[in-house]
Amino acid sequence: MTTRPRIYPAIERVDRGEWMTVADAAGASAFYDYTFLRAYERAPLQETDAFFYLVFGDPAVAVLPAYVQSTDDAIGTISGLGLPGRSPGDRIMLTHVAHCYDTIFPAVPGTRPARAACAALRDLARQEGVKWFAFLNVDGGTPVAQDLEAAGLTRIPMNTRFRVDIGAYSGVEEFVSAIPSKKTRFRLRQNRRETERLGLAISHPAPADALAAVELCRRTTARHGTPGYYPERFHEFVRLAAAVVRVEEVRLEGQLAAAAICLHDRTRFHLWAGGIDHEVTARLHSSFAMLLWPSIADAIALDARVFEGGRGNQAIKSRYRLAPVPLFAFVGST
Repeated sequence: MTTRPRIYPAIERVDRGEWMTVADAAGASAFYDYTFLRAYERAPLQETDAFFYLVFGDPAVAVLPAYVQSTDDAIGTISGLGLPGRSPGDRIMLTHVAHCYDTIFPAVPGTRPARAACAALRDLARQEGVKWFAFLNVDGGTPVAQDLEAAGLTRIPMNTRFRVDIGAYSGVEEFVSAIPSKKTRFRLRQNRRETERLGLAISHPAPADALAAVELCRRTTARHGTPGYYPERFHEFVRLAAAVVRVEEVRLEGQLAAAAICLHDRTRFHLWAGGIDHEVTARLHSSFAMLLWPSIADAIALDARVFEGGRGNQAIKSRYRLAPVPLFAFVGST
């Protein structure tokens, strides 16, 4: 594909039907949903100097969001890439943003947009006066990764995300029963009994009413040393992205013990942002297990075929049969 894209500075300038037709045909995740992108533009989770939406073909055969952001990021996702000659305050053009862990090229089947996209992003980055452009959090085993390497971009290891197929299960108990380790099955069920003795209550507030859940997620990331990862506008983002968001709140003895901001699309359920009150959950063997049970239950109830467990915490997630997916950045210079 060699066509130059149409480039829009705001998502509302893009025809929603045209964008979503391509995203759906590509099997793109919630991160490429028009609603998610509009919410991020109105309430960005990192300071963003410019927004771009690239549409290839007429009618569209491929689409791509892009953002100009600082390389000085709260969690070190960008600053940790080892960009040659990087100085504080330098900027980079990104697709997708650091909060998204499933970067692809949304394109209709049979379209390979990598070279055209790289050329367009390089030109756009030059116009914006930035030194680099990058594709973040790409599954290293996909054709997208192969195409980016073939286009001359540098491959840099990033993180690992975890996922598991759940399409065969009719309920969470079936999922638990399929875990090979007898010890793990016992501990997961034991944790469930512990929470029930402590007055377990699970609720799903509307995103607009999810301030308590959002603030618990923010306190948890601050506790782990990255207080800026979810900014004050995070609740506004959650409210605006309501169509692709499901909020989970777990209470023990009437106190908020855990919360999750989850995303859902046509095939996947994402345990995207989580928060734990470690004082409330101090008597439990595993706070993650407490949150995993209702999340899997919600995913199955929503007919998701894949449960996405987010990044990090490999030892715990592997225990529950979530498979690792190594992620890479692919970086080009201008």
